[in-house]
Order: sequence, then structure tokens, then C-alpha cells
Amino acid sequence: MRSHICRWPAITRIFSTSASPQASIKALAIPQDIQSLASAGRLKDAIRSLILRRHLGRPVYPECFVSILRRCADADSLLIGRQLHAHMVVTCFDQDPFVCNHLINVYGKCGSLGDSRWVFRRLGKKKLHSWNILIAGYCKFGFLSEGRRLFDEMPKRDAVSWNTMLAAYDHWGPCEEALKLFVLMTHSDGDIDRCGLSSVISACANLRFIQNGEALHGFSVKLGLDSHVQVGSAVVGCYSKCEQFDDAARFFYQMDVKELFTWNTMLDGYIQCSKISDAINFFNNMPEKNVISWTTIVAGCSRHGRNEKAIDFYNKMLTNGLMPDWMCFVSVLDACTGLLDLRKGSKIHASILRSGLGADRIVGSALVALYAKCGCFIDAQNVCHDLAVVDDFSRSVLIAEYVKHGLFDSAHKLFESLTVKSVALWNALIGGYAAAGLFGEASATFKRMQMDGKYGDDYTFGSLLTSGVHLELSFGEQLHSLIVKLGVDSSLFVAGALITMYSSNLNCQAAVRIFGSVKHPNHIIWTSMISGLASNNLINEAIHMFSVMTASGIVPDNVSLSIVIDSCSSLLNLHVGTQLHAFAYKLGFESDVVVGTALIDMYGKCWNIDPASRAFVDINMHNIFSWTALVSGYMRLGMHETAKKLFEMMPQHNIVSWNIMLSGYAKHGFSSEVLQLYSQMSRSGLLPDLRIFASLLAVCIESKLVENGKQVHAQIIKNGNHVKAQIDLYLTHMYQKFGELGSENEFTSSSFDSIVTDAVDGSKPDTISKNIQLLASAYWNYFSRMNGQNRAD
Repeated sequence: MRSHICRWPAITRIFSTSASPQASIKALAIPQDIQSLASAGRLKDAIRSLILRRHLGRPVYPECFVSILRRCADADSLLIGRQLHAHMVVTCFDQDPFVCNHLINVYGKCGSLGDSRWVFRRLGKKKLHSWNILIAGYCKFGFLSEGRRLFDEMPKRDAVSWNTMLAAYDHWGPCEEALKLFVLMTHSDGDIDRCGLSSVISACANLRFIQNGEALHGFSVKLGLDSHVQVGSAVVGCYSKCEQFDDAARFFYQMDVKELFTWNTMLDGYIQCSKISDAINFFNNMPEKNVISWTTIVAGCSRHGRNEKAIDFYNKMLTNGLMPDWMCFVSVLDACTGLLDLRKGSKIHASILRSGLGADRIVGSALVALYAKCGCFIDAQNVCHDLAVVDDFSRSVLIAEYVKHGLFDSAHKLFESLTVKSVALWNALIGGYAAAGLFGEASATFKRMQMDGKYGDDYTFGSLLTSGVHLELSFGEQLHSLIVKLGVDSSLFVAGALITMYSSNLNCQAAVRIFGSVKHPNHIIWTSMISGLASNNLINEAIHMFSVMTASGIVPDNVSLSIVIDSCSSLLNLHVGTQLHAFAYKLGFESDVVVGTALIDMYGKCWNIDPASRAFVDINMHNIFSWTALVSGYMRLGMHETAKKLFEMMPQHNIVSWNIMLSGYAKHGFSSEVLQLYSQMSRSGLLPDLRIFASLLAVCIESKLVENGKQVHAQIIKNGNHVKAQIDLYLTHMYQKFGELGSENEFTSSSFDSIVTDAVDGSKPDTISKNIQLLASAYWNYFSRMNGQNRAD
């Protein structure tokens, strides 16, 4: 201990030796030891050196504190900042504006805004820079009301002050305040520069205020700031988000200088305007890509149903050595959920765990949705257990999927275990029942929800209106009254559900009235109205509505385009259908499977098979419906061999494709082919429907295949289809042709034909019902006698 104490005089002598007093002062003004330690990130050692300097009685300069404070930039540095603050008080630097500004900045970056404000208040003379630093700290963490209060209190403002508030309103909202503040800025002495102008243009983009955006674009041209890359990127983003894509593209390609974030903005513009095919081509031609670029294209493909493409881009991103962020993980998980691809989703889950994002709330919610929708509820529950915070989204997904998979006890157990039941959780239960077809349970849950003091939101009523479609019109009308009473009728989602509900209940007048009450209908509302008209056989009205929609500047999606193409199929309007085909090319939908299938069907029904084949070739990824539509077109034209080859090439078959082949062969009298196909279908495990039985009976009647007809009859009884009136007529006609109805038959062939005609025309319903019952009784008695059974059996 004694030797330790004796070292201090020696150390003091070492530090005191110098060539001259002037040289010593100059050396101490630049504390190289502290600066070098701080630059190396050894902040604690730098503080120790600062303490040693003070204990040795050597002067401490502002640069000593500033060199350390400049390295404090996150929450982990908060303790160091407070230690330095204590030494500032001891050394009387707590009033030095230069040092205090850095301390205010450190507290602001670390989120300790109370400490930051305390240091600011203790400053005697506050410079403009001090105000700006404190305001920036509040704006960084979204405390805009406090930041605005300080902004209003400022005795003087510069461009940094204005730009800080404009950027904050653009980022956090409300964006309207950014526009108001910019107007005040133009009437004050504030200098408008690229930062402030780009922020207010971005705010217009967020608000979809295209007129304001165009005006600000013109203003930037007047100031000569439009050539700056930051302003140019904001202009491109504004036009894109407002779906003025041509203007966005024109301005983008006119820009002389483009940074990577400019390219990313244009890529996002393609996706915002639903030009996903063009977005993919644009992405492939980008000169440089970063994580934001890859995340944008993955999210865009996932959002527009290109799920396999989204997963492919994700894998290429990993191949390029880039680590996905949380947003990319969420997007690719959504793609896996859309495909119900559990295998790929599990691999991505492993990557998420390696990246350290396994406990992230948003990523975890996407994982829960993937496992729950794939029916892996144990894995979904395990993900919930690993999350730091389980939000209502994860719980609502579990509840909804429990109901959809028929696990009602599990759904109720989870729902009742929650003390606070939010609207989202009630919606999950209601939506799950509606999706599962349990519409009585959905309405009963809604009543419980009302008793709990919650009236629901637009999703609640959207789900219930779906129930109203399948129940009674009166139920939907009661919901409509409640929607108007609660003021939820302004929601576009609810308006679309109401239009669909009334259209499904054959009340197109009410649907049209609701459509007319929507001030700014989006493409979903237009599609609902067009679909409603088409489903009620108002084909010309549906086509006209589509024309009005496109004339209004609404870009149709693949669903609305396919609906109006189907309408042309119903009218056999080849001229309009060809125009719609050209329009689909213009919109980039020629490779879309939904639009392509509608085009194939339309050309096939209009007896124009060559364009149908070309439309089939244009489709990128075929499904069973596109294959079936092409087979149907060839079969309709009597090209049986080609239809059969295509049928054999199909990767899979469903009841519709089998039906097309069987009915096509039956229509042209190919009895052996019909029976052969029916045998193949039976071996595949598919059960015939009424149309297939009708085709089989028609062939047996036409070719007088008695034994085959009786076998088909036995199969009909086995499947429980003998109670269908249409099958009754075919069977009666068949046995009549065979001459085996016996004396119990009271009707001749001509009378049977008249019954069939009446049934087709929809007239004489009472007579038809009586005659069908008598005919059914006749062939049933005959069949019972043949098998040695009585009718009671």
C-alpha cells in the first residue's frame, strides 16, 4: 500500500515535464490519448483517462468530453453519457453550449428525452443549434406534439428546423400537417431546399394528393430542384403511389442522375400500380441491388399472388450473400402460406432462428399464420410460446383456423382463456364460422359480442354479410340497417360486401343503389358490381359497367377482367371478347392464368379454337382450369382426338374435366369411348355427379345398352342420386326405350317427351311433379322385381 501511494509524485513529475509552458498547453488542448481511445470504441477507458487527467490536476478541455460523446449513439451508451454528464457538472462544463449540445444529442439518440430536455433547460443562452437537436430527438421517437411545441417556441428558425418537422410529419403523420407547415414555411424567411421539398412531396404521396404533388413538382422545377436525385425520387414515388404510372416512368427515365434508392422507388412504383410482370423485368435489369431492392420484389410478388416467384427471389437473395430483414421474412412467409407449402416455410423458419428474429412479434405472427393455416397447430403454439409478446393477430389467426379445421373446442378454449377480448378476437371467431359455412354460429357469436359491449368494425360486418348471402335476405337487411346506424357504411369493404350480398339474393336494384352511394369506389367495389350484374344474367349491363370503370381511370385487375370476358362468352360476342384480349395484353395480363382461362373459354364457346390455343400458350403457370377450358373448346368443336390427347396430357383431372370428356363423347354417340372413360374414372376414385350419370344414361338409351344401363342404375342408387328428378326422367326414358316398364307405366313415349319439354321450359310444375312421381314408381317396381326385393326394402 505504501509503495502504491508513493507512485503519485513520480507520475506527477512525468506529466509536468515539458519543453515550455506554451507547448504543454497546446498539447493538452488536443488530448490524443482520449481521442484515440474513443475512436477505437474504448469509451470506458477514455472516461478513465479523463478522470485521471482531472485527478492529476491537468486541465480538462471541451474536446475531452466531445470526443467521447460523439461515439455514444445508442441506448447502450446511455450510462456512459450520464457518467460524462456528472463529470461535466464537476468540471463546470454543464453550461458550455458546445459540450451540452453533444450531450443533448446523446440523450436524444438514446431515447432519454427527459434528460435531454433537462440539459437544454439548464443552458443559459440557448443557440439555434440546441433547439434543433432537442426537436430532432423528440421527432425521432414520434413525440411530434412536444417537438411541435418546441418548434413554435423557437425565437428563430432555419432550414434545419423546418426540414426536421416536415420529415417527422411525413414519417409519423398526420401528413396533412406537413402540407400546412410547408405553406407556413413559404410565407416565412425559411429557405426551401431539397430536403424539405422531398419530404412534403412524400407526404402528398402518402395522402394520395396527386394535385398537390403535381403542383409541388412544378414548384421544384421553378426552383431548379427537380434535377436533384432526392427530389426526383420523391416525385417518382408520388406519381407511383397515386397510380399515375406513365408520369412516374416518364420522369424517372428523364432523370440524369439516379441513385440506388431512385431505382428502388421506381421498382416500388411498378408494384404499387400492380404491374408485377414489368416490376420483375425492371428488377432483373437494375444495375445494382441491395436488401431493400430484394425485399421490395419479394413483397410485391407475394402481395400479387406470385408466391412461387417470391420464394424464388428470396432464395436468389440468399445466394447473393444478403441477409433478409424482418419485412422480407414476413413477405416470403406469406408466400409460403398462400401456397400452403409447409416444407419451404419450415426451412425459412430455421433461417429466421439463425438470424435472431425468432422472437420478433411481426415475424412470429407470420409464422403462426403459416403453421395454423397448414393445420400444424402444435408448431403454431410453440412459436407463440417463443415470442416475447403474443399479440391479438397471432391469437386471432389461431382461433379462426381452429374453427375452419373443425377444432371448435380448441377455438373456444383459447378464446375463453383471454381476459380481455378485443374486436379482432371476436372477428376471428365470427370470420372462422362464416368461412366454415356455420352461419348460424357466426350470427350467434355476433350477438354475444354485442352483449360484451362491442359493436364490431368493417371486418365484423363483412364476415356477417357473407353469412347473410347464405341465410336469408332479411338477415342481410337487418345488418345493413345496423351498419348505417353505426356509421360503418362508409367503409369500402362493407360496401363491397353489401353489393355482393344483395346481388346474390337477386336484388340488383339495391346493389346498384349502394354502388351509387360510394363516393370514390376502388377496383374491388367495381368488380363486386360487375360480378353482381353478370351473376344475375345482366350481361350487357356488366360489360357497360366495365367500360365505365376503365373510362373513370380505374385499372382493372385480373378478376374483373375475367368476369367481363366470361360475360362475352355468355353472349357469344367474339368482337368485344377480342378487344378485351388486346386490353389484357396492354395491362400485362396475357400470362395470368385467371384471365387466360376466361379467354380460352370465350374463344372456345365462340367456335374459334386457334386464338384459344394461343391464349393457352401465353399463360405462364397453368392450372387444372386452364387445361379443362382448352379441352372443352376442342370437344365442343368435335375435335375428339385432339381433346383426348390434351386430356391425357393434363397433370391432374377433376370431376369437371371428366364430365367434359364424357358428355362430349356422349353428345356425338361414341358409346364405347364413354364407357371406357367412365371405367377409368371409377378406377381413379372420383365419384360421378349428376351430369356424368346423365351422359351415361343418354349413351345407354341411344345405343340400347341394356346391361350397361342397369349397371349405371345400380351405381346411381348406390350413390344416392336416384332421388333426383332429372335422373328419374332419364331412367324412366331408358326403361321405356328398353320396353321393360311393364303395365304399370301410364305414359307413352310422346307423353314422356312432353313431360321433358315441360320440365325444360319450367312450365306446368304441378303436372310435372305428379308425372315424375308416377314414372319413378313404375321403374322402381320393375327394378325391385328384377332383384327379388319388395319396395319396402
